[in-house]
Amino acid sequence: MQTIFDRVWSSRNGLGDIGVVVDPFTGKVNTCIPAAVRFPGGPVLKATDFFDDVQAKMLQGGGEARIDPRLATLCDVFNPGAAHFGGKYVLAARFQNIRRYNNHFLAESEDGIHWTCNPRPLEITDLPLKPKESSLRQANPNLPKDQKWHPGVMYDARITQMGDEYLMTLAVDYDTVAPEGQEYFNICDNVLYRTRDFRKFEFISTFLGNTRNGVMFPRKIDGYYWCAARPNSFSLSGEALKGQATMLFRSKDLVEWEEVSTLFTAGHAWLCHGGPGFPPFETEDYWVLGAHGVEIHGGHRVHYRGAVCVLDKKTMRLAAPPAPILDPAEQYELDGIVDNVIFPSGILFGDGRGDGIKKMDTKVAIYYGGADRVVGAAVSTVGRLVAAGLGTYNPFANT
Repeated sequence: MQTIFDRVWSSRNGLGDIGVVVDPFTGKVNTCIPAAVRFPGGPVLKATDFFDDVQAKMLQGGGEARIDPRLATLCDVFNPGAAHFGGKYVLAARFQNIRRYNNHFLAESEDGIHWTCNPRPLEITDLPLKPKESSLRQANPNLPKDQKWHPGVMYDARITQMGDEYLMTLAVDYDTVAPEGQEYFNICDNVLYRTRDFRKFEFISTFLGNTRNGVMFPRKIDGYYWCAARPNSFSLSGEALKGQATMLFRSKDLVEWEEVSTLFTAGHAWLCHGGPGFPPFETEDYWVLGAHGVEIHGGHRVHYRGAVCVLDKKTMRLAAPPAPILDPAEQYELDGIVDNVIFPSGILFGDGRGDGIKKMDTKVAIYYGGADRVVGAAVSTVGRLVAAGLGTYNPFANT
C-alpha cells in the first residue's frame, strides 16, 4: 500500500505546488520544489467524511456505529493532533455542527491520506469547571472569586509521543456566565492529558496560566519536561508582553511550570501575531518546532501562514527567525469560518514514530486546519524543514 510518504505525484494536473518549466527546444528542465508541498488531492478530512463513514457503518450493521443527533448537521473540522499508534496513523480532530456543538473524535488511516472516523467521541474528561486561580489573577485580578463559568470548550489538540505514552495538549476556553446581551469575560488555558490507547485520556493539569498553543517536547531535557506556548497577554511573572511572545517553559511534574526564556516575539509583517504549530521533533543538532504567523489587514482581515523554527539544542534558543513555509492558496484554505488560514497542528514521520532523533532524509507529513473548515496535508523532509528554519533552503537546488 502506498502511503502519503511514498506516493508519487506524477499526473499532469497532480503536481500541486511543484513548479516545472521545460525549454521545448533544448529539453532543459527547471523545477521549483517548496520546502513543504501540499497533497494535491485537496483536503484529507472534511466534516462530511465523518457523517458518511458513520452512516455507512450503520447501514451495514456496524456494532458501535451510532450518530448523536447533534452530529447530523456537522459542517466543520478543525486543527487536529496527529500520532503514530498501533501500526496506523491517527488524528484527534474537533468536529462542529451548525449550532456550534463540538467534540473531539478519532480518525484512523492506513496511508495518511484516507481517514475513517470513529463515531464515539474521545473520553477527554475531568476538565476543571473553571480556570485556575492563578489564571484568573493573571488575566483579570478584579474578577470576583464566586464568578460563575460556562463549561470549558477544548480545541487545537497537539499530540506528542514519549515512548509508549502520548501527551495531548489542548486549549480550553472558559466564558463567564452573563445575562444575554451583556459583556462576558473569556480566559484561555492550556490543558494536558495522557493516554496509552487513544480511548481514555487521563487528566494531568491545566497549566501555564492564561496561555494557549502549548506543545510538548518528546523527551525530558536535563531532567525537566519542556513545553512551548504563547501567553495571551502577560508572562507568568506578570510582565506585560509586547506583541505576541512564544515562550519556553519547563516542569518536573507536568503540573507546576516555570518560565525559561522567550523563544520569539511577533509584532510585524507576516508575524503580527503568532505562536507554536506542530509539536517539536529532534535531530542531531536541533529541535524543530512548527509555528503559525498571523498577518493582519485592518480590523477584520487576517492571513494565517504555517511556519517552522529551529532551536539550537545546546542553547535552546532560536538559530534563526521563524520562517513561513505554507501560505493559503487553495480554495479550501481561503474560504471558511475564518478565511485565509493554514494552521499546522499535527505531524507524522516516515520512520513510524513521533519521538526519537530524526535523520535529515526522514519524510514528514504535516496536517493543518484549512480556514477552520477542513484538514489539509503537506509533505516535506526533516532536512528541508531544518534548512527552511535556518533560512538556507533553496527550492531550485533539485534541478
